[in-house]
Amino acid sequence: MKKTFMRYIFSVILSMLLVTIGYFWLHGIPLIGLPEKEDVSYVEISDTNLTDEVRTFKAGEDIERAVNMANFLNYQLGTPKQEPPHITITYYLKNGKKISVSANKDTVFWGGKAYTIKGDNGTTFVKITEGLFFSDLLEANR
Repeated sequence: MKKTFMRYIFSVILSMLLVTIGYFWLHGIPLIGLPEKEDVSYVEISDTNLTDEVRTFKAGEDIERAVNMANFLNYQLGTPKQEPPHITITYYLKNGKKISVSANKDTVFWGGKAYTIKGDNGTTFVKITEGLFFSDLLEANR
């Protein structure tokens, strides 16, 4: 009985480990420590491709969008390209702290380190962020 139980537990743990490795291999490793929308007081976003201006967003819907944007920034292991970031999102929390995440199409800068973005997620992040928060400048540049 005990031997059957241990074999069952071993199979479950091995299956969980294989599924976790497969998920990270296919989708990348998510950034850990990003704030929840309920914890954010306001957000500042800058886009060095379009303007030197830093935009501040205090509306709940804009804060939610900014928090959700960082979910595109899954990374993979490897040496990142050392290019400067195009988009910087700074979350100002209700407890007085601030958290910043920056990215370009290939690299995410998080927690003082640079990581290679998995797949086309960096390009998607830059384009959607520009479309949501800097659409007036995109139309002016056309």
